[in-house]
Amino acid sequence: MSNSNGNGWNESTEGDLDPDLTEEAGYLWYPRERSWLRPTLRVLGALLLIAFLGGAIISVVGR
Repeated sequence: MSNSNGNGWNESTEGDLDPDLTEEAGYLWYPRERSWLRPTLRVLGALLLIAFLGGAIISVVGR
């Protein structure tokens, strides 16, 4: 451990190779299995919004 900055922090020389750090933050290394679900729901929501707004605009303009 070294304190080169003089700010009271001790820095590890092991970095990301420290097994304790990789076990605690292991979820950051693997993508979620359902990473397609949220973008798909956003696209479907946008399409529904466009359909409702488009229908409303067409009904107003078509009068």
